[in-house]
Amino acid sequence: MSKKSTKLIFIVLTLALLGSAALAAWAAPPAQAVACVEDYTVQANDWLSTVAQKYYGDVLAYTVIVNATNAAAPTDNRYTPITDPSVIEVSQVLCIPSAEDAEAMLNGELVLQKPESVVPEDKMLIIAGNRSLTNANSVLLISGGQFPEAQQFEIAPGKEVRIELEAGDYEATWIAVGGTDFGRKFTAKAGMVVIAWLIPEENLASTELRAGRPLPGVDEEDIAHSQLQTPSVTTPETPYSTPPGQALLVVGNRSYAEIPSTLTLSGGRFGEGKDIQINPAQEVLIALEPGEYRATWSAPRGKDGQPISRSRTFTARANKIGVVWFVPEASRAFLQAPGEPGVELTEEGVENEQN
Repeated sequence: MSKKSTKLIFIVLTLALLGSAALAAWAAPPAQAVACVEDYTVQANDWLSTVAQKYYGDVLAYTVIVNATNAAAPTDNRYTPITDPSVIEVSQVLCIPSAEDAEAMLNGELVLQKPESVVPEDKMLIIAGNRSLTNANSVLLISGGQFPEAQQFEIAPGKEVRIELEAGDYEATWIAVGGTDFGRKFTAKAGMVVIAWLIPEENLASTELRAGRPLPGVDEEDIAHSQLQTPSVTTPETPYSTPPGQALLVVGNRSYAEIPSTLTLSGGRFGEGKDIQINPAQEVLIALEPGEYRATWSAPRGKDGQPISRSRTFTARANKIGVVWFVPEASRAFLQAPGEPGVELTEEGVENEQN
């Protein structure tokens, strides 16, 4: 079976949290009731997708919360019907079914009402959000494909937008507070979902790739491995665009065994150190002021089951790109600049060139 690398929207390595449950069964059973085992009160900067991640470990399970809350609202005035999944209000109460009921709803075995479509079969869905820490606005520009002229999506703090894209080649650019902008080219594929977010004041953006529905005849592990291929940084031409006058660090967790990892950056605006957790399906772009930094990868376990850590001091140069990736189950970490040999970081911190 051939393996294609799918380009993700703007940056930084990560790619492959695939494997979402079916959205509905072929023959749905009659509508049933479901118990709210817990109430969740919406907090500032909450999205339905992040609440679903908290309770079910799957951002696409937000449909469970929507359907359960809407089903409970007619007989319990604590709940307010959700008419737009992109809009929930602080202090709004959500119905949280059990994990077992949630799985049954996602599999179509338990039906409260017609399940809401997560992603159309012939398009890719982008769920893009602004995770500002200081109430800063952000803009997402998308061009190419169905948009011959760039389309601008303004995203207010704590909000998200849903964008359906026809299959094709695109370029996405985040514009953060102060005019800092960076992004990448990507290919939209039907049936896929991209979870994207920006922290404007930290000049940090993230993307995660998921399968919106089971893909007939395709093994999910095979998809995962195809998504985890090394990005094309062997030549100076890359899909990434750097912020003017700044450096861009593209970081990602290449785990194919669902092992989370943490990147700790120190130096510059990160001071003595800032931890950035990177999931097995995530790619993160970080704009850096020129200067000296230290990057440390860590994970709870490697190939021997023991915690691992890899570090390197590096120089960020204006308008330059650095790509860092980590394979925790193999206890290996790499860094590469476009057009230069890759460097593997050993346990002792010694660097070995990789062809």
